[in-house]
Amino acid sequence: MSLLNSAAVIVLLAIPSQVKWSYFAFGAVLAIGLVTIFLRGDWHRARGFDKLILFGPLFYAAPVAGFGTEHFTLAKNIASMVPAWIPWHQFWAYFVGVCFIAAALSLITRIQTRLSASLLAFTFFLFVVLMDVPGWAQDPRDRFAITLALRQLSFSGGALALAASFTERERCKHILATIARYFITVPVLFYSFQQFRHGNYVPGIPLNRLTPEWIYGHAIWTYLAAVAYAPAAILLLMGKKTRAAATWLGLTVLFVELVVYLPIGIVERASLVGFNYMADTLMYGGAVLLLAGAMPHEGSSETSTDQQPREAREALPTH
Repeated sequence: MSLLNSAAVIVLLAIPSQVKWSYFAFGAVLAIGLVTIFLRGDWHRARGFDKLILFGPLFYAAPVAGFGTEHFTLAKNIASMVPAWIPWHQFWAYFVGVCFIAAALSLITRIQTRLSASLLAFTFFLFVVLMDVPGWAQDPRDRFAITLALRQLSFSGGALALAASFTERERCKHILATIARYFITVPVLFYSFQQFRHGNYVPGIPLNRLTPEWIYGHAIWTYLAAVAYAPAAILLLMGKKTRAAATWLGLTVLFVELVVYLPIGIVERASLVGFNYMADTLMYGGAVLLLAGAMPHEGSSETSTDQQPREAREALPTH
């Protein structure tokens, strides 16, 4: 027993402090979110795949909290990404970090959720406009640059979908949900195409990394994701069976997370690179599930609001 304890201590000491903080914030929000889901009774009320959709805010929020800590542990690196024409680079790095952590807690506790989700959607959209698109414009043939821009757009779409779920006015809710659907669907189409072309790269979000040789199945997961993405994206683009399509897409991303990115996170646990790949993909899956939660049930014109019955929604405070 003492040998096991010694090994655990050695492993912990080998992990840099900035990585520990990211995992701590990620794990804390994950734990709080899980407890909240069951204490609120959401799990018992949900039926079928709606139980999976329940985890959308949690899978989105936990990575946001982890990334928020990086704005403190890697403040200089984060600040260097701020466009040169914007003043107070260090301030914005810390400010966004605080906002990310606060927003993550808001999403899982449903305190000012609509406001937090709206601000997150706006923040990620600003990342796309101010950093990712200009970076891609420097070399339009760089498929990884456009992949990153579309990833941020998807994150914006997920938060926008959650904001739509908590919007009372039906017309406004429909507009926000529709924009969110396109923000997520366009990247899915692009990702499907890229994964068909480059099966040796990591699946889910086809970033600039080869799938490690030690991953069981290797390239098969990238091709599997490409096959699953295509019909889901087409249905979302057409506006047909949108809830089912988004749920299927989210399930695919979570499967890829389990078979590829979770092992990478474990093997590379002492590196923020391993954490970021694992958390990025989980957040992407969460964004897709948030979209699923904002889509109407089949045969119903009413948009679901975070998978709660009407009487439970009416009990929520209006934000």
